[in-house]
Amino acid sequence: MFLKKLVIIISCLVATSAFGQQDFNKVQIETIPVAKGVYMLVGSGGNIGLSVGQDGAFLIDDQYAPLTDRIIKAISAVTDKPVRFLVNTHWHYDHTGGNENIGKGGTMIVAHDNVRKRLAKGQFMKAFNTNIPPAPPEALPVITFTNSIMFHWNNETLEVWHPRPAHTDGDAAIFFRNYNP
Repeated sequence: MFLKKLVIIISCLVATSAFGQQDFNKVQIETIPVAKGVYMLVGSGGNIGLSVGQDGAFLIDDQYAPLTDRIIKAISAVTDKPVRFLVNTHWHYDHTGGNENIGKGGTMIVAHDNVRKRLAKGQFMKAFNTNIPPAPPEALPVITFTNSIMFHWNNETLEVWHPRPAHTDGDAAIFFRNYNP
């Protein structure tokens, strides 16, 4: 339980510090191998998870919209397969900012029910004293879940579940079952 809380706190701090960085022209996307076919992409905002293999690319979060082209370029450096699924781990814009760009490319966006609700109606972020306008239809998750969903993808079983309580009311955690026996 302590480790879970620590991960959530660190995630909040990363998201908060990333908000202050608005000069996306200087951001570079770094690709870090985690396991065979699994990568972490680091840029600005929440880190991105990536699974690649015979089924295609599976993306976890997508940072900010101005970074989409660089993120896609980083993905294409490790696979020539398209991004078929994108899972949003929560609704904050450093995790969903690229949804519209990636959604327009035909990627299926997946998230907890509350992520879709919050993106669709817009939100007020008290911590930053700012209004987030409603997301366009292409940015909204087309597949949602309440408690959990499973993906059988790239010879891996990915368990996606909603932890409670967490950073937001729509958080999702992703577990790569074969890499975490």
